[in-house]
Amino acid sequence: MDPLRICLLDLLYELRDKNIPLTIGGGYGLFLKRQHLAERRERTLFVELPEPRSTNDIDVFLRTDLLTDRASMIALVEAIARLGYAPVEEARYFQWKRPILVGGAIQEVKLDALVGPLGDHRARLQIKPPRVRPRGKGLGFHAHQTDEALFLEDAPIPIILTGDRSTGEPYTGKAFVPEAFPYMLMKLSAFADRKTDENKDLGRHHALDVYTIVGMMTEPEYDRVRMLASRSHSEPHFARVCDVVAAEFSGPTAPGMLRLREHRLFRPDFRLDEFAATLAEVFSR
Repeated sequence: MDPLRICLLDLLYELRDKNIPLTIGGGYGLFLKRQHLAERRERTLFVELPEPRSTNDIDVFLRTDLLTDRASMIALVEAIARLGYAPVEEARYFQWKRPILVGGAIQEVKLDALVGPLGDHRARLQIKPPRVRPRGKGLGFHAHQTDEALFLEDAPIPIILTGDRSTGEPYTGKAFVPEAFPYMLMKLSAFADRKTDENKDLGRHHALDVYTIVGMMTEPEYDRVRMLASRSHSEPHFARVCDVVAAEFSGPTAPGMLRLREHRLFRPDFRLDEFAATLAEVFSR
């Protein structure tokens, strides 16, 4: 994960004088949260967790209000350019890639821009799903819409990162990771979208990530998950995920559980019965 830490520290450094909080999702966000919990010696629902899976992506979620702030967006676009990122052509304006030298070898890191539910800011943005961008021309910045990430911006978890930037200079910065409820909604939705896609490993990574998110919940976070779920019963995205859980994760032979068992990082000591029971408790209508 060193190339990702280096690249994230580089970006945090470039934005150090700007009020642009970054929430890191995806597999790297789970890695950061796990490190954070270990450093704080927090008690989690499971101790039987998979080894962190490798990734070369940094999924960066922006606050919706930042997309409507042209000055903030210009600062972010300029920071990405200064760091030498080039656009990924098939996902131009919301994915970039950057070669970085680590341990004498060149590795490529990809940066993805995303945004959660648009809420009251929807009218001030230009939307062509799955892309969302600021109104006006010339910025060349889009974010991938993730309306299923309910409450993403309410209480993200702050993470302090320390390490060396690509210049070799040490830096300490602050980023955030999503709390468990929006994280589960995103990953369960992604599993449903990818479960038949051979190119996406039939959703196995997403199934493993859901197990990791559940297992890493602390007791206060578990209580908050249940509270947020009770507030989401009228939300279509919540209803969809309830259906996904009932169909895909209801027992040991359900498709999602089979995909989880097939993952190369699966271990026989995983607490699958408690995992399924927790999902059923949270995602029920």
